[in-house]
Amino acid sequence: MSTLYAFFCSDPLNPRAPEPDFEAEVQAARDQGFEIKLIDHDELDHRRDPAAALGRFKSGEGRGVYRGWMLRSDAFAALYGLLAERGVKLLTDPSAYERCHHAIGSYEALSAYSPAAKWVDKESLDDKAAVSAALSQFGSAPVIIKDWVKSQASGYWSEACFIPDASNFDQAAQVIQRFRELQGDSLVGGLVIKSYVSLKPLGQPAFEYRAFIVDGAVVGCWPRSESARTLPGPPGALLHEVAIRLPSPFASADFALDEDGEWWLLEVGDGQVSGMPDQSAPQLVFTALHQALSK
Repeated sequence: MSTLYAFFCSDPLNPRAPEPDFEAEVQAARDQGFEIKLIDHDELDHRRDPAAALGRFKSGEGRGVYRGWMLRSDAFAALYGLLAERGVKLLTDPSAYERCHHAIGSYEALSAYSPAAKWVDKESLDDKAAVSAALSQFGSAPVIIKDWVKSQASGYWSEACFIPDASNFDQAAQVIQRFRELQGDSLVGGLVIKSYVSLKPLGQPAFEYRAFIVDGAVVGCWPRSESARTLPGPPGALLHEVAIRLPSPFASADFALDEDGEWWLLEVGDGQVSGMPDQSAPQLVFTALHQALSK
């Protein structure tokens, strides 16, 4: 059998060691027989130099998976391409990475389970007609905004994320402008406008659950906070329906419960760059990854 590789981010203060946040995952990967290799995240994501990021790893033969900090889609594509040249094929290809890492990539396949969404490409953000047309799809309902990857919900909810009335274009424009200011050069793709859903507990951060999916099967689903443990978790039928429609072999999916008792799919993420919410997750995830890569 060919070698299985797990590529982790190195510790910036000790490049020969993995980033401390991933120590439990490194051990889980080792337990499953993965050979551990380290990547310099700054070289890869900021300087776009995959050869420098891979350091001494010059060639191998086998299959692999990346687990680390978020990567811009072009940086991941560069890593995937160079590893392929050196004999290693990652489980997730650049197209699959982008479809789950970017909010709009998986929306069509999963819209039945998600709040309604519209988007405006970065090139059209200064076109008032384009932005207004997207907002008009929501009537006078409240909406939230983000770019293809991130929002400003955690620190700037009222000024750069939440729009109480989508038909109030002047107010919406102020929120959008503030969001763009805060994102700056890190804004990815454009603007996503999503229907606001009143999630439990009202007025506080939602009680979320995160599932990891490998090869269309749910590996596990865990609460993302201690408070969320008061909920039973999303139903298995919903998890299965989402899992079989995900456009990637390795992904995460976040769920939350609304005030009426309905579960919603809030976000989809690439499994390689999504945080694991529970100490039991790494062993289960790397067991599933080993099986997927060994086929």
